[in-house]
Amino acid sequence: MVATRRMSIEEFAVLPNEGLWELIDGEPVEMTPAAGRSSHTGGRIHTKLANHVEPSGLGWAFPADAEFILFDDRAVVRSPDASFVRLDHLPTLPDGFIPLAPDFAVEVLSPSDRRADALAKVAMYLQAGVRLVWLVEPERRTVTVFRPDETIAVLHDGETLDAGDIVPGFSVAVSEIFA
Repeated sequence: MVATRRMSIEEFAVLPNEGLWELIDGEPVEMTPAAGRSSHTGGRIHTKLANHVEPSGLGWAFPADAEFILFDDRAVVRSPDASFVRLDHLPTLPDGFIPLAPDFAVEVLSPSDRRADALAKVAMYLQAGVRLVWLVEPERRTVTVFRPDETIAVLHDGETLDAGDIVPGFSVAVSEIFA
């Protein structure tokens, strides 16, 4: 698909896209496929998150192919590598795009990803109201934690990630997600 003009979310939703696409301010952007290690890392995080939130009824855990409409007034559809939405924010699952920003989003860098692009995506998530973002870097074996209050923390092997009141009771050792 080659975009020659900006499009709405409704137009984007009915396009017969092959591959992974996001809509950024009305422009379709093809995403590069995740590398093996980064895809596996994102899957591990999603599985751990789903195993925690779904049995307890806290909300919904989503894998990398879930598409979120981040803003009411901008044509933006993004797909974090793993994400969570509280049940009180999304009581039922929609058939189409998820009509809100997640409460928690995870981005995992692949070797082909530029860190600057990932940081721009993190900034967009925070602007959209995401309350917690983890930027996972398998090459460095680090996770950078971002919050809307501009608190940033970098965690390494031997430390434990905690989702605080956003996902009560959810924590995971950094070394576990890279195992």
